[in-house]
Amino acid sequence: MLNDRSTVHEFLSLSKLLAFPGELSESTSIDFSFPNVEKPYESYIGINIKLRYFLRLTIIKRFSNNVFERDICVQQLSQYPEINNSIKMEVGIEDCLHIEFEYNKSKYHLKDVIVGKIYFLPVRIKIKHMEIAIIKKEDTGTGPNIYAEN
Repeated sequence: MLNDRSTVHEFLSLSKLLAFPGELSESTSIDFSFPNVEKPYESYIGINIKLRYFLRLTIIKRFSNNVFERDICVQQLSQYPEINNSIKMEVGIEDCLHIEFEYNKSKYHLKDVIVGKIYFLPVRIKIKHMEIAIIKKEDTGTGPNIYAEN
């Protein structure tokens, strides 16, 4: 199933007939609505998965059909967690190098700026290069069939 772009799982499908055959003969505007539609998942585009909601308009003609799609982005709005403590980590080599990382929060919004500090304590080795990275991890599957992609 992973990396198989042809596999599509449809979890929501609603349709409406906007006009009967032969009814449209000129430019027309037609109002429509899909009230109270539960959207259980947020829109997401990842390495292995693309979860999307979209409107599809199909115009059926004599020789060929015209199909138009328009994506709709769904975001589940919720409150920020009340407890959002800072994170502190320590790594190092005994009596040689000791590094402390400190981040101001443990949970971040996608648009937040990550603010932190790095402390170098007794340093007895020469550091040629150091880098810090933010890594996106995507897990797909359930139970023993979980696949992780960084």
